[in-house]
Amino acid sequence: MIFTFTVAGFVALATAGCSHKTLDTAKIRATFESTSSKDYIEQACQMIDQSNYVAALRPLKKVAYTAKLDKDQQLVLQDTLEMVQAKAAKQK
Repeated sequence: MIFTFTVAGFVALATAGCSHKTLDTAKIRATFESTSSKDYIEQACQMIDQSNYVAALRPLKKVAYTAKLDKDQQLVLQDTLEMVQAKAAKQK
């Protein structure tokens, strides 16, 4: 439950444009290679690779709200959500 609110907070910050990092889908894929959410991560990475950030949000949020993640995975997911949200806001 706390993680959900944390992710929501990071997504809100991302809409304010606080992201300056790049999206490394190879790192994202590697971080989630051994999780049950691997399919959702792959969907998101494919959308990110195609610069379709709006479409990438749905599978990323699905992972954020349903998957049990370790600390490193949580950090990568939070960073990714921030960056994708910021880029998606520019696409709308």
